Amino acid sequence: MRFDDIWIAGTGGTLGDLVPVAEAVADGSYAADAAASTGMISYSRSAEAPPEMAVTVGRQAVKEAAEKGARVDADSLVLHSHGHFQGIDMWPAACWIARELLGPTLNSMPMTVAAWSNGSLASLDVAASTLIARPDVPSALLTLADRFAPPSDRWYTSPGMVFGDGAAAAVVTRGSGRLRLRSLVSETDTVLEGLSRGAEPFRTAPGEKPDMRRRTREFLATGEVSLRDVQNRSVERTRSVVGRALAEADVAPDAVDWLVTPFVGRTLHRESFVRHLDIAPRDSLHELGLTIGHLGPCDQLYGLDHLLKNDLLNPGDRILVIGTGMGFTFSAAVLTADGV
Repeated sequence: MRFDDIWIAGTGGTLGDLVPVAEAVADGSYAADAAASTGMISYSRSAEAPPEMAVTVGRQAVKEAAEKGARVDADSLVLHSHGHFQGIDMWPAACWIARELLGPTLNSMPMTVAAWSNGSLASLDVAASTLIARPDVPSALLTLADRFAPPSDRWYTSPGMVFGDGAAAAVVTRGSGRLRLRSLVSETDTVLEGLSRGAEPFRTAPGEKPDMRRRTREFLATGEVSLRDVQNRSVERTRSVVGRALAEADVAPDAVDWLVTPFVGRTLHRESFVRHLDIAPRDSLHELGLTIGHLGPCDQLYGLDHLLKNDLLNPGDRILVIGTGMGFTFSAAVLTADGV
């Protein structure tokens, strides 16, 4: 969908300590050949619970948005996204985050956006659509946070990447801001949902630590699709959303200034976001990702915050953002730096 007056007015981002991947190779947690394939240098490891990180980045985003004249208050929409444990079972983290950031009483309902690693663009989509449909909602406050502490497996939960801990936030408004949303499109290939389910039965209570590699092997063993089919279907959907987003934003494939993708390893990045896409970005945040790891749903909004906080954008720069998530969802958005 094309957007004409949706803006990101403020952003926030935080990480834990950056720990060398070489330490995990040395102690046997991560195989040397896997480290060589991904090219991962370090990863973010946080001692804070994800909701605590979400409040930190939310405050950053609200402060910056207020400086831009944005209204963020009890009438604002609050969305929180995560893919992993938030520190307490059966607990509405979004409501606690909203209270910490906006006060004890809201005229809206804080909600969780469960799109796994595609949480940044899913949240932005919900926020933009709400602001178009609801003139009484002045802004949307988005927070995203995940931590992959033991017993979770940051090394092998998903092939081709290492998971890091972190959080990001954004305030989405109408009228003005720092980044202008030009388009956002999504597609889903539900056949690939089985990659994260395998042959596991439905239970009445959570099981032990999920073995994601086993689930993938079980799914491929059904013969419904081959590994090559998985790769081809993923490439097809990624190409489709990128092409649609660029067309709806009236941006040529060779006019992209910045490419922001999921923070994955070198091989996966090349095969998923470089080799098969007919784009020629001036720069990307791929090297940043190799130092912090895949932050669950946070990668894209953390990347935008990084571009803004480090003054890497020139006025008018065109940013192509790509998101993917288990399910399997594919999204692309185009933003322009019209307010930097």
